[in-house]
Amino acid sequence: MTTTPKHTPHNLRALAANAFLRGADTSIYNVIWQPFALALGATVPLLGVMASLGGWFGLITNFVQPLGGWFADRVGRKPVMLLGVVVNIAAYFLFLAAGLANWLALFFAGVLLLALASFYMPASASITAESARAEKQASAFSAMQVAAMLPGIVAPALGGILAARFGYVSVFPILIAFQIASFILIWRAVVETRAPSGEVVRLGDTLRVLLRGFVPPRGVRGFFLAVALDSLFWGIGWGLLYGMLTDNLHFTTEQLGIMSSMTALSWAILQLPIGRFLDRRGTRGMLIVSQVLGVPLMLVWMTQTRFEFFVINQILFGLTAATWAPVINLHLTRAIPENERAETFGRLNAFRGLIGFPAGAIAGWLYTIGGMILPLAVNLIGIVLIVIVLLLWVRDPSPPSS
Repeated sequence: MTTTPKHTPHNLRALAANAFLRGADTSIYNVIWQPFALALGATVPLLGVMASLGGWFGLITNFVQPLGGWFADRVGRKPVMLLGVVVNIAAYFLFLAAGLANWLALFFAGVLLLALASFYMPASASITAESARAEKQASAFSAMQVAAMLPGIVAPALGGILAARFGYVSVFPILIAFQIASFILIWRAVVETRAPSGEVVRLGDTLRVLLRGFVPPRGVRGFFLAVALDSLFWGIGWGLLYGMLTDNLHFTTEQLGIMSSMTALSWAILQLPIGRFLDRRGTRGMLIVSQVLGVPLMLVWMTQTRFEFFVINQILFGLTAATWAPVINLHLTRAIPENERAETFGRLNAFRGLIGFPAGAIAGWLYTIGGMILPLAVNLIGIVLIVIVLLLWVRDPSPPSS
């Protein structure tokens, strides 16, 4: 049951504006968090532990998402999204306190709290799918991704410069402001697409949801495995890249910001054409292409030391991301009924968190014994395995008919 008519352009515009704000926030945070932790006294192996628990591929980050999706299917999308913003703001206040007190433990607590905030993600993906026509869902997901990447063209470089000149603490009031603006936008402009079900929420139900989150549903098990292996192997190679570049090649936050901006520029330019291409086509082929593009990407990261080569390589990284991240959402949207959509988004993220959470710790350990080359080489091997899984065990959901 929905509370409003679906396929609303207004909703997509509001969601895109929110994606823009979150993209500005995330693109700055991703550049500075690893150098900030190192400045507070962390080591690269400890960065790996933090990433394993609270990073993009972390255990907590993904463990909470089935529950967030399950609640979003019962109480609506907006309440879950708003609560996620509130938890994000609390995490950034912890980072601010950690910088002022020069206390690594507070920073670690902020990483964990930021990971908990990820429970909003299935609700966000679901409301995007429900606000677009079936034959335009690929374009809708791509538009959200472009909106998120556009601020990343400039924001990371500016954030890196600000952190270098005025300290890391100076960045977090800006990130808090982005989150407050996001809260206001969701509250006032985003229209709910799913009414509360009226179902009584019981503790036993939530426990079953958490346990069910680690079991792939029938029909998409090969897809779940491919996405989980991607989280594991890319978490080992790419996950600590900025920390390794800071520690090993002594790249500055300004340089890391420029690299991130180049990724965002490439990603933003390429994403919409890819989305339009996929509106009436299957997704499996694009997922395979994305992984194959990672081979030359890894080879450059393994063999080069000059900053200029890393900047140029970020163009390829943007293409790799544009052909993977939104395509995952599209594949699952087509494969799963609407009334199970948000929970299944969460189950996917929980499963890949279960498989991928050791990636950061493994990367830190590999770095200590083999430098940058070893974790990147493992990532390269993983790409081959992921392509094999996609070829043998993933079926392509039918695209919408004309």
